[in-house]
Amino acid sequence: MKKRFFYIVWVACLGVGMLAGCAKDKNLEQPPAETPSDGTEEIPSGSGESSGETVYLEGYARPDGVLILNQGARAIENSSITYLAPDGTVEEGVYRKVNGTALGNEVQDMWMYNGKLYILSDGMYAPNGEEGDGVLVVADAVTLKREKAYKLDDLKFKRPEGSKDEDELISLSIPFENIAVLDEKNIFFSEGQGFFRFDSTTGEVNVVEGAFHFGNQGNTVEKVASTRGILQVGDCLYCGGGGFWESTRLLEISKGVNKVSRVLPDLKGEFISGLFQTGEREIVLATCGRGGEKKSYLQFVNLDEWKVTKTKKISEDISAEFFNTSGVTRAGDYLYYAAGSTTVKRLSLKTWKSEAFIDVLKDAPDGKYLNCNVIADPTNQYVYVAVSNVYREDVKPDKNYLLVYDCSGSAPSLVRKIENKTNYPIGIYPMRKFYHK
Repeated sequence: MKKRFFYIVWVACLGVGMLAGCAKDKNLEQPPAETPSDGTEEIPSGSGESSGETVYLEGYARPDGVLILNQGARAIENSSITYLAPDGTVEEGVYRKVNGTALGNEVQDMWMYNGKLYILSDGMYAPNGEEGDGVLVVADAVTLKREKAYKLDDLKFKRPEGSKDEDELISLSIPFENIAVLDEKNIFFSEGQGFFRFDSTTGEVNVVEGAFHFGNQGNTVEKVASTRGILQVGDCLYCGGGGFWESTRLLEISKGVNKVSRVLPDLKGEFISGLFQTGEREIVLATCGRGGEKKSYLQFVNLDEWKVTKTKKISEDISAEFFNTSGVTRAGDYLYYAAGSTTVKRLSLKTWKSEAFIDVLKDAPDGKYLNCNVIADPTNQYVYVAVSNVYREDVKPDKNYLLVYDCSGSAPSLVRKIENKTNYPIGIYPMRKFYHK
């Protein structure tokens, strides 16, 4: 059902135009949040978007609610959405209840912008003859009422310069990976070939130059960007990148341009685990070795100066495994990660000590398989873990668990144990994340 995402891609030397960055107006800038700085650095080195006022929505978009994307057993069923209300009430199949149709097959990721949900699915199968609404569905975030739906054929991209493809418009490939939305003209998503910008006002799709490269003697586009854990800070997006002939790097993507704005190359680590934010203008790129290796790095990047200010080497496996979401998630002064296992560990960003923190099998003995990377909500320090008793594309599990832990103290406290209300979750979204950019 799932796919293992290898970051090794065949790429040639990549030239990237360095456009102006996304630094904030210095007169409006608030003092940056304090960066965890204890420990020994391995390499010390140098909703109402237009007004700027946050507007909190109701319904399914409530900031203290949680949406869960259920991939389902893709060969035999379509995907669905579960809603966890602030009071703990669980509502299943909310998209189908509202629209009377299936969301899509093998859902992959979701983003909220300006009161709209943008939901990305593969649409590989039509279980029982029922096709999903589209590979990209736009729905009202408050009601989940479908507003637009795009099929795969609607999203062909313009042939990049240098391509040997004979067609002017080239088909996207599935599976898709991640989606991030800056506005209706800047809908970014990724799949196995590269990273793309979709303008929904014109229907035009373009490859993002600097986030792909040609392979197979120019006949195919190869992946360079790794969008798992993609972050929005201000009007820009940030994601990791790299490849077989490309150094590990950080990429910045801006509105209105079909190319990477800035590249920070030659970073530590072989593969991208994910990203997280530590200050108003500071983010951290987390990298790792191959699965099972305890060879990871946290690289703190000042976005205004566009440089790594600190690199921490940690002897932990923080791999994101084959999931699209970030392998690390932050709440308070801790990073949480599972690296594909049912033991959730946490790393102190002050002492740099790690500990095995949550043993999922104690609370769900038959939940032997992690369904997606753990997700932390920094506002209340809740950590969400989804597990099941089987893990196959053609079998619906007998037991699905969504476990919610309060991790604000010295030991985890199980807040909710939700049984058989989810179905192979691929992403867990505390909605407050979309209100803070």
